[in-house]
Amino acid sequence: MSDAATTTPLRAGVGAIVALSVAAATMFAIPYSTQAIVPEVGRDLGVGPAVTGLTITVVVIGIAVGAWLMGPLSDRIGRRSVMLWSCALLAVPTVLIIFVQGIVELLVLRSLQGLLLPGLLTVATAYVYEAFPAHRIPTVVGIYTSALVLGGFLGRTIPALLVSEIGWRTSLAVLAIPMLLSAVLIRVLLPVAPPPPKARSPLRAVRAHIRNTPLLLNAFAAGCTFFAFVGLYSVIAYRLESSVFGLSHRQVGAFYIVWLVGALAPFAVRWAGRLGPRTVLPVFPLIGVLGLALGSLPNLIAVIVGLAILAGGLFSMVGVAQLLVPQLTLRDRGSAMSLHLTIYYLLGSLGPFMLGAAWSTAGWTGAALLALLALVAAFVLTLLLRRSAPTSDVPPAEAEPVLS
Repeated sequence: MSDAATTTPLRAGVGAIVALSVAAATMFAIPYSTQAIVPEVGRDLGVGPAVTGLTITVVVIGIAVGAWLMGPLSDRIGRRSVMLWSCALLAVPTVLIIFVQGIVELLVLRSLQGLLLPGLLTVATAYVYEAFPAHRIPTVVGIYTSALVLGGFLGRTIPALLVSEIGWRTSLAVLAIPMLLSAVLIRVLLPVAPPPPKARSPLRAVRAHIRNTPLLLNAFAAGCTFFAFVGLYSVIAYRLESSVFGLSHRQVGAFYIVWLVGALAPFAVRWAGRLGPRTVLPVFPLIGVLGLALGSLPNLIAVIVGLAILAGGLFSMVGVAQLLVPQLTLRDRGSAMSLHLTIYYLLGSLGPFMLGAAWSTAGWTGAALLALLALVAAFVLTLLLRRSAPTSDVPPAEAEPVLS
């Protein structure tokens, strides 16, 4: 039975925020859960760094593909159903990691995880718009974004803390426990949202979204910012371990705690809710430029502060851009978020490769210049977004409601 068939005219409250936050943190721990333990995985399975790196690549690809399954599906059967079943089913490949004997098996299971993750990542923001009162939407989206930040941090640290005690397989499989808890919380605490407008066929919806210039500008601006962020965080370890700073592997690992600065995103999202997302979006690429400038100085404190500022700007951009997506179309919001996240993740996935190549060619200067170009491109795109006309899917009077 679809959500639409059982909908009641209620509005979500604190319990729903808790369920969404726990599910977001748990699900976003999955993509990067192998990142800190790839040496152990590689030694045990007899493969090198390039192959073990695929344990992250296949998840990102899975997210991009799965977004086109989960988003349109949620337009048809309801957001809550998709989030509930994706959380429950995600526990299956996570537990099966215990039985992995070779790299191919691990990559298959990681791919399945990636396919299921969009069941929340592409659906949650649309659900928030349909289930919460308008004045609470910026707050809830901000809390959700912070939960994603926390999940990314925990996904890197929990397996690293457990691997020496219980092995890498079990340290990854243990993430199935909060996954099942998330499914229970969604079932108990998350009310059925009012039904979305009748969905068009997937092909018609995609054609409409591709013609939606503001929707594309928003996605590419967020993607360019993510490109710079992921790329810089991928090459910064080389700089910190170089003769300029001479940090050890353990010290470099501790450096990534600056990622948690992104948990301040709710303040930016609430600000955007008062002034309008299009108004504030151009600020965040400029914050990224400031962070990049500080991070390029030959001073360790400046690097730490700069990368922390960059993280704050990126996650603020993520939250505000996602806040804007449902405002840019009244129909098929699930597939609209699918398109947004596909562009966002595909551009982001290019960051480590291209900035890594720039590092190999011209060191930090080359990588920083390429990141700067991406941030400038994001800034220009946000300015174009501010001036763009509303799509035909949204009446002019509702093109950008200010949520206060």
